[in-house]
Amino acid sequence: MLIIVCGLPGTGKSSLSARLAEAYSAEHLNSDVIRKELFERPSYTEEEKEAVYEEMARKAEELLGKGSNVILDATFYRHDYRKMMADIAEKAGKKTYRIKCTLPEEEIRGRLAKRKIEGMSASDADYDVYQELKGRFEPLEGLHLEVDTSVGDSEVMEKIKEFIGEG
Repeated sequence: MLIIVCGLPGTGKSSLSARLAEAYSAEHLNSDVIRKELFERPSYTEEEKEAVYEEMARKAEELLGKGSNVILDATFYRHDYRKMMADIAEKAGKKTYRIKCTLPEEEIRGRLAKRKIEGMSASDADYDVYQELKGRFEPLEGLHLEVDTSVGDSEVMEKIKEFIGEG
């Protein structure tokens, strides 16, 4: 199976993806980690973003081909990025699940500020990036689940297990 975990910066995608990888014995591919593997000093141009998503797709295709479950962790603010990944899963004969993380904006602002101070995240996104992507995030189409990550890990995981099935 392929699980696309998407949402704006600071909504808890990476934390949720790590929990899902454990629950579903899956490989976790994070766009921020891939970006830093590809680019020593990321500039976040559209061409760079394309390269990151293409590399994520290449890795996902390889893992799905080996029979692994895969968790994709990225903003996925564009429909075509989400479709690219779903097409790869379909070609591999695997089911795709889309999960969008949400969080009240004040909590996002606090998380992003804390992340910047602590410097413990692979993500470079700050509140300005959040604001920019908020206006560009294309709505999810088709079957998907939206989870408010402020409700707590166990409640979020229960909703996901109902949506996907037990891990």
